[in-house]
This record gives sequence, structure tokens and C-alpha cells, in this order.
Amino acid sequence: MLTAPGYCDAHRAEQHRDYGRARRGFDTELGFYQSAAWRALRAACLRAHPLCRLCAARGLLVAATVVDHIVPIKDGGERFEANNLQGLCVSCHNAKTARETAARDR
Repeated sequence: MLTAPGYCDAHRAEQHRDYGRARRGFDTELGFYQSAAWRALRAACLRAHPLCRLCAARGLLVAATVVDHIVPIKDGGERFEANNLQGLCVSCHNAKTARETAARDR
């Protein structure tokens, strides 16, 4: 029995695996994120901005491991525009994406 929404430790990895498999089947952006051009831009962005922007705004020094589109591509954001990119940690990126998805689904 769980006391919070989500999956128990025994089933969390299985859920993430299944999500990844499903995403590969329907996400039209997946090819873009695997492209050489994106990988090069991502690496350059992380070199230029190695700290999570949202954590830094709260006074925390956390390494950025994800390059996020400030305005999501699905909402008209530019794919390769440096001004539309920011370095985030996984936690901040996941929270931001969840907020954007919830707002889009309303």
C-alpha cells in the first residue's frame, strides 16, 4: 500500500521502461533529440551553462544535465535557438515539463 501517488520501488523501474518503449512509438520529436545537430548544440549549451538555472535562482549549485527548451517545441519554441535553451537538473526539468503538460491538457 502506498501513501503517496506513484509506484513502489519494486515496480518503478518497470513503469519507466514501459514509458520509454511507448514514447519511442509515438513521440515525433525523438528523432530530433537523437540528431547530431541537437547533440552538438546540447553539449555546447551544457559547457556554456553547467549549472541548473532554476536551482541557481534559489541559491543552489546543482549541475545541469538536461538542456531544456524554455518555450517547448510543442508550444512553438525554436528548436535550435540558443536563447530558447537552458541547462536544468533532471528534477527541475521533470517538474517544469509536468507543469507545462498539465497546462496544455487544460
